Amino acid sequence: MSDDLSVLAENAATTLSGWELHGVVCGLAACRSGEIALQDLLDLVGVEALTDQASVEAFVGESVAALVADDLSFALLLPDDDVPLELRMEALADWSGAFLAGLGAGLGSRDVSSLPEEAQEVIDDFSAITELDAASADEGESAETDLLQLQEFVKVGVLLIMGLVDAAE
Repeated sequence: MSDDLSVLAENAATTLSGWELHGVVCGLAACRSGEIALQDLLDLVGVEALTDQASVEAFVGESVAALVADDLSFALLLPDDDVPLELRMEALADWSGAFLAGLGAGLGSRDVSSLPEEAQEVIDDFSAITELDAASADEGESAETDLLQLQEFVKVGVLLIMGLVDAAE
């Protein structure tokens, strides 16, 4: 995990992991050109899942700034590479599910089917990622490579969805 963002996540969430909180925030921001109302986040995750307003605002601000950065420096907030592969796979599945929840909430009354076909395909892929069976994953260099490729796919998918949702408005 990015150290600074990881610390902000730990300070902002009580019952959510940092990657779940990051996924939700990115999902909300992806369909609103980077704009998030904290009330929308509270409505989605519940007040008991978050700490104080200042910590949450700092986390959201840093997360959204990275998401909309022109230099494409956006990265998924996930456990570090020294964490066992199975746990990193579970975190990616959790991040993807949280992103989809945030995206759905951010779309509001708009239906996913109103989005361009490319966005719907990525959303379907993210849904499949939420069902990863980390327990059956092979250990080794091949599995590490597969996970890194999947993480990169999710990153690019988020940026694609954000661009397509903006274009569809």
